[in-house]
Amino acid sequence: MDSPRSETPLQTFLPGAGDRLSELFERIDPDFALVWSKHMSRLLARTQLDVRTRFLILTMQYTLTQRFGQLGENLAAAQRAGVPPEELREVILQSFVYAGPWVVAEACQVYEMVFGSIQETNELPSSPAGEKERRLVDERPTWLAEDASDPRLNDLLERYGWRAISTGLRLRPSHHLNMLDTLDALDPDFLQIWLDAVYEGMYSRGVLDDRTRLLCVVGATLAVGETHQSRRHMRAALRVGAGARELLEVIFHTTAFFGHPYVMPAAFDDLIRIADDEGRISELVPADRVDETRRIVAARVARRDGIEDDLGGA
Repeated sequence: MDSPRSETPLQTFLPGAGDRLSELFERIDPDFALVWSKHMSRLLARTQLDVRTRFLILTMQYTLTQRFGQLGENLAAAQRAGVPPEELREVILQSFVYAGPWVVAEACQVYEMVFGSIQETNELPSSPAGEKERRLVDERPTWLAEDASDPRLNDLLERYGWRAISTGLRLRPSHHLNMLDTLDALDPDFLQIWLDAVYEGMYSRGVLDDRTRLLCVVGATLAVGETHQSRRHMRAALRVGAGARELLEVIFHTTAFFGHPYVMPAAFDDLIRIADDEGRISELVPADRVDETRRIVAARVARRDGIEDDLGGA
């Protein structure tokens, strides 16, 4: 699924918008216009993310940031590049977990303007994988050993059902059980509602593979400055098959479209520390520079935490 050879990266990923921005910036300041167009073109020409994945990430980013004009142009460009409409629709629907129904409703209206309604196009919804046969005996071996032996687990499985909990244990090992325990103490009724909607209703649909979905989520959370969630989803993405270099490219991609706040260097530091913790720092840093990189990142994080503490006490 490659863009046509005759197209520039700007024409592929910013059709129409790229020309409008270039013309505007050229009128305002030709030197800036040149800097901007070279910067975008070079970043978008990189191959660490394929065309399909980059378009899907942009779809969720535009949805969460409520840039619906850009979303429409992006959907049309993605269709021309061969991205399946059902995958683009799924990214919009997955945004419900992070943005709520009203943002998703507006994005769905944009989707219908580009593709038409499902009834008009005779397009049948993709069959969610959650409807396929799932067996506890098959999924239990995929859980982290510490989670599987946790004394809290069997009671939670019995009271809330194994399907949603199993999805959470696969995507967020060690963390998920603690979240379940906390919500179980706070409000069991809400916990059941949340599990049914998010982990069984959305994360088990299977229209997108987990790797692709989580790369989109990392990009979207970075775009809106939600660094706490971006860290959690970086770790989950690594555990379901994403490459550390792919995640690094998502960070670079986000700087191109949404600027540097919350992204540089904090997101780099987060990714380096998570990859190191997961035993995968070699994917990012040459062996002879690992120790120095660890030292620099640790010092930078300590300074940043100190600033946050000072502000919090002010």
